[in-house]
Amino acid sequence: MYSLLRKPCLQLSAAVISLALSACSSMAPEKITSTSDWQAGHEQTLSGFDSSGRLAIKDQGKGTYANFSWQNLGLVQTIEVKTPLGNSVGVLCQDSDGVIAEDSKGQVFSASSIEELSQRMLGFVLPFDHLNQWVQGYWIENEPYQLLPDGKLKQSGWIIQRQPQINSRSPHIVELNNARFDIRLVFDEYTDTPSQSSAKCELRHKPS
Repeated sequence: MYSLLRKPCLQLSAAVISLALSACSSMAPEKITSTSDWQAGHEQTLSGFDSSGRLAIKDQGKGTYANFSWQNLGLVQTIEVKTPLGNSVGVLCQDSDGVIAEDSKGQVFSASSIEELSQRMLGFVLPFDHLNQWVQGYWIENEPYQLLPDGKLKQSGWIIQRQPQINSRSPHIVELNNARFDIRLVFDEYTDTPSQSSAKCELRHKPS
């Protein structure tokens, strides 16, 4: 998916990214997640969701900005990446059969996990196998984690901070940081939906 974000039309200078992130910060709610807001993730407690918003990534000083729509049906996650002007750049979907992605030219990529696909396409791993739980305020069970004094979660090599919607657990801003990346997701829309255990990626049903 993130090779799609590296297209020249989506590349922004560090100054523009800084302005974009500052604008996002100005819209942030006052409440920031505390250590008591994080919970252990169980399949029965996680809900599906339908969301859209803006994505900013800084990789060693280089910034990328895009819009996204993200549907999580439990076993199926579909993420569409768009340019700031609203043009679709590509779609990535994960289901029980693995991960499949289609770029704007119709070229299809597949892998057993989102991490594997991002490694193959970009040469490095991004944490979308866990992100659907982190954005909902859950740490991953059976993996080491640490709740930091400032309310952030440290897990799988990432530090995660959530800013929920006012009077809600739904995310407004989610930030992830490690030694290389700064990732910010701003959710403009977020709606809980029922999870589905038998769904498959629509890309698998498209004629080849």
